[in-house]
Amino acid sequence: MHHPKRMLSRVVAPASEPVTLAEAKLYLRVDGHNEDVLIGDLIVAARMQAEHFLRRSLITQTWKAGYDYHDMCGVALPLGPVQSIVSVTVFSAEDTPQILSADTYYLNEAKDTILFSVFTGGDKIEVVYVAGFGDTTAVPRPIKIGMLAHIAAMYDNRGDMGEGGLPAQIIGFYAPYREVAL
Repeated sequence: MHHPKRMLSRVVAPASEPVTLAEAKLYLRVDGHNEDVLIGDLIVAARMQAEHFLRRSLITQTWKAGYDYHDMCGVALPLGPVQSIVSVTVFSAEDTPQILSADTYYLNEAKDTILFSVFTGGDKIEVVYVAGFGDTTAVPRPIKIGMLAHIAAMYDNRGDMGEGGLPAQIIGFYAPYREVAL
């Protein structure tokens, strides 16, 4: 089975984190501001590891996925849930770009694949899309609790997280929201 070559890059990073500094400090029972930078870095690290494990974007962000070859019926979009499609560009064998009209494609019900209502042609395709649950308030509470537990584990153990980086308790919070291939 041939798998298409894929490129994935973040175009716009999340504007905020799912967990605020104040929430993390309250969970950690930290007063004062001496460790604010460290705790802020732990929040970012916990979000990045959560997104990696979940295979999902938590806070709204923009991604660009490019494929050397694509299925003429549709293209999977990683790190959803996809909120909207910004643009779809098909490239000819000569690398001439053609931006597809929004009425030639749509997002499937699972919000993870763009489907085409017309033949797209072309050798390569590039899709720019907005993904994530939304803002901080839209991230499911169990994911936030998992992040807080992860932040606490990183804070308390400072560099000694063992193999894999995610304690079993945290995986339990994340598992129901993990993107899985069927």
